[in-house]
Amino acid sequence: MRHWRLMNFLVIITIFFLHASLSAQDQQWSGSIKGGVLFPGTVTIDPPGWDVDTETGWIINAKADALMSPKFSLGALIGFAGTSAEDSNDGTSIFNIGATMKAWFQMQNGWYLRPGILLSYQSITGDFDDVTGFNAGAFVEIASPLKNKYSAIVGELGFISQPAGGNSDADVTFAPIFYIQIGYEFGG
Repeated sequence: MRHWRLMNFLVIITIFFLHASLSAQDQQWSGSIKGGVLFPGTVTIDPPGWDVDTETGWIINAKADALMSPKFSLGALIGFAGTSAEDSNDGTSIFNIGATMKAWFQMQNGWYLRPGILLSYQSITGDFDDVTGFNAGAFVEIASPLKNKYSAIVGELGFISQPAGGNSDADVTFAPIFYIQIGYEFGG
């Protein structure tokens, strides 16, 4: 029950910031859909003090951003990822919903460099009791605008983590696990 309250809180805060930013900037916004590779990492389960290595997996997400100023945006993200433990056929699914903050820097060649942070509710399911937690992540996007100035091909390098979380049996945490993605961005 506690994790649903956290998720509802994050959704309400995200909607509030998106609404406030739309009225602040002539409704300038962007959305993106991306997919890519989630690299291996290590998950700590305590008790009993296990370190479980994960295999390479997949990751997809959708983001919506509202520009608060020409160089700063607030946004929302929904993400899914899948991986498995090394030497195991049991898959694990990761679901994220949360808020993003990005700086927007236009380079001389017209491309954009956008470093940002992600704070989200995270749910992990598999052949075990569901795990919930807090994801603190960071990323860098590079966007190459297409002929329509409101669309672009966008690449992203970042990480997800879980500094706090678990279930009724154990604390489940992990340090940054990196990913790389490519996708399409649109806006207005």
